[in-house]
Amino acid sequence: MRSTLFILAAVACLSARDVSPGTEVFAGSTLCGGIIRPLLNIPPEADCALVEWKLTLYRDPVTQKPSSYKLEAVHRFVVKATNMYSKPGTATSAEGKWIIIKGTKNDPEAIVYQLDPGIPQRQISLYKFSPDHLHVLDKNGALMIGDGSASYTLNRIP
Repeated sequence: MRSTLFILAAVACLSARDVSPGTEVFAGSTLCGGIIRPLLNIPPEADCALVEWKLTLYRDPVTQKPSSYKLEAVHRFVVKATNMYSKPGTATSAEGKWIIIKGTKNDPEAIVYQLDPGIPQRQISLYKFSPDHLHVLDKNGALMIGDGSASYTLNRIP
């Protein structure tokens, strides 16, 4: 019986997420337009059609206030004559601090997560429109508009 309990405990530990309490992880895909490129440090000349995002937001374990973030992105181009995206793609990443601010251009009560990698032109603002969804804002604080293949919404990963 003791070995069965040990095995069950070990399996439970292996299946637990590798994320501490207070950490939020979001993922999604966006178009790779002129606004997104500088935010994710993608060169203007790079052949880029789609960006896959994984954003991890960390909070102070005691106060639960925002502390740091890690943004991992992979940008892909369309492979000619196949209508498919390139694999494996080109990976980029950014780290920095994040804060919560209030208000957007059209909603003074909106909750906005602002990512600061330490380079002002690469700050990213995300509108939190539900506990499970963040939407990328442009430099004027307006919602970015996607198309049929990609949006600018990041979804919480359970």
